[in-house]
Amino acid sequence: MSHPFTKMFENALKKSTSLDNLVLVEAEKLREKGYSENEIYTVLVKLQKGLIDKEESEIVKEAVEEFEKYVDL
Repeated sequence: MSHPFTKMFENALKKSTSLDNLVLVEAEKLREKGYSENEIYTVLVKLQKGLIDKEESEIVKEAVEEFEKYVDL
């Protein structure tokens, strides 16, 4: 069973463009609500690894890179 954040990020990805990264917006909303930054980051990385489409992968990659500042790698 997939993580609940995965479905949220997938829905945001469908509506995202290269200029409007809604995956990052959704991730920031979750962080502001108090969810674990490590958990959000882990789900983003897993989603990125599973993507084939280059444009979608770039959108999620941007979100992953933004969230790297919140986690200890």
